Amino acid sequence: MRSVLPNGYYYFFWILEPTLTIAGGISAIFNPENFGKNQLPNNIEKNTINIGSTSRGQIIISQLGSCFILLAMISLSLIYLFKKYLNDKPLILEKMLKGLLIPLAIADELTIYDHSVFVTLLPLPISHLKSPLEWTYILHCTVWITLTLFITRISWLIGIGRPSAKSLSFAKPLSKIGQRPIPLPKQSELVVEQVLKANVEETEQPRRRNTPRKTRQVE
Repeated sequence: MRSVLPNGYYYFFWILEPTLTIAGGISAIFNPENFGKNQLPNNIEKNTINIGSTSRGQIIISQLGSCFILLAMISLSLIYLFKKYLNDKPLILEKMLKGLLIPLAIADELTIYDHSVFVTLLPLPISHLKSPLEWTYILHCTVWITLTLFITRISWLIGIGRPSAKSLSFAKPLSKIGQRPIPLPKQSELVVEQVLKANVEETEQPRRRNTPRKTRQVE
């Protein structure tokens, strides 16, 4: 069955994205020392290397991790419910997904623009900015994973690799298999049954042959 949320997008938004987000949240909550330390290389701002070991740093990093897990739980719950209960209602499904993905896409863009560029990359020395191979793994994850999420959301929003809700709503059903019967009032059901029985009785009666009747000759 064609859907405005094909399986590729569905499993990406429902499983892959929340898994990556939860992994980042768990790392921040349960290992704030390394999470804070690996934001920047050790040779830059050496006095802030142990930020994750301080009380203030642990509070800030743990709150960031809880926000990661909260966003993952929202996508993990809503994407599944949208697919399960609205898959046969393409117009509603498309509107609900846009309501979820547009704010997330804006957040992705802000994350790439604000956090990665202004907060993380711009304070770095120019020589380090020109050497991405020297970036820490957390910096790489922040930039490239967020950019991948943003591109995937925009691809769905502009209709790449999926049918639109309008095209599905105007499409004619190819088969009646699996369609639900229309509920009728009891009187209507009785009338339908009587008509069906009458049709069956007519088909069971032998047909008369259209042969001319023989006439006796009068002597």
